[in-house]
Amino acid sequence: MEEILKIENLYKSFGQKRVLESFNMTLERGKVYGLLGKNGEGKTTLIRIIMGVIPADKGEIFYKNKRVKFNDTSYKKEVGYIPEENIFFSWMRMKELLDFNSSFYPTWNDQKAEEYLKRFSLDKKTKIKNLSRGMKLKLGLIVALASEPELLILDDPTSGLDVPTRHDFLKDIIREILEGGTTILFSSHMVHELEGIIDHLGILHHGNLTLDEDFQKVKNLTKRVRITFDRSPPDKIGIEGILTEQRNGSRKEFVIYPWNEEKEKKIKALSPVHLEIEPLTLEEIFINFIS
Repeated sequence: MEEILKIENLYKSFGQKRVLESFNMTLERGKVYGLLGKNGEGKTTLIRIIMGVIPADKGEIFYKNKRVKFNDTSYKKEVGYIPEENIFFSWMRMKELLDFNSSFYPTWNDQKAEEYLKRFSLDKKTKIKNLSRGMKLKLGLIVALASEPELLILDDPTSGLDVPTRHDFLKDIIREILEGGTTILFSSHMVHELEGIIDHLGILHHGNLTLDEDFQKVKNLTKRVRITFDRSPPDKIGIEGILTEQRNGSRKEFVIYPWNEEKEKKIKALSPVHLEIEPLTLEEIFINFIS
């Protein structure tokens, strides 16, 4: 697959606090990437570096195999960005803001902007200062989507949307964007919403990607294993990849990645009286990888 964005050996600190350390990530064209991490782990910092809002301390970013410098703006005409909080000129009307933004994007689609205004029930004559937070988020979506970006970066964009709009965005608009060939980097603290959307999962922990893998592969290879014995369970079960472990009397529970038949055989060889193997949700996977 063709790479659209590549990050190599990225570092970023704020004072004595190291946020990103030797961070590496590659995005391939036409996929949805989910970026998960606890608050303060550096998700927004990473996105701001990609967008040229703040500089990295060290490292390189490549867009379409071309190195991007901090003061480089040429690539931004192909990148859409929807932050959690949009900052607009409050004195403008929505139409004026859309017209203003259209001058920055060669691929701007006026028809698409009009379609989304109707879809979100927004009156383009309304002044931005009179918009609610949710309406501003909808306007931010329109600005990003009407530019028809090749890369769309979403930094927790749905938290202020009403339920119908959030559902429409997650289920329908994302699919429409992908059909146009856009690559999406989606960062969100609402982990459950990404379950049926992402192709690739990245978990940011302690400044780097603890996990960077095809999501379906992770789903298939992450298992919760419950074993019960008619005696005291062994202290160790002798297999690698245990993410978390709990014990309750004669019962043990593990979350294991990557799971395979060989590990199942080793557990069965311990002669438990009961064995359960089950998959995890994305939210459960995330929690176990950062525990």
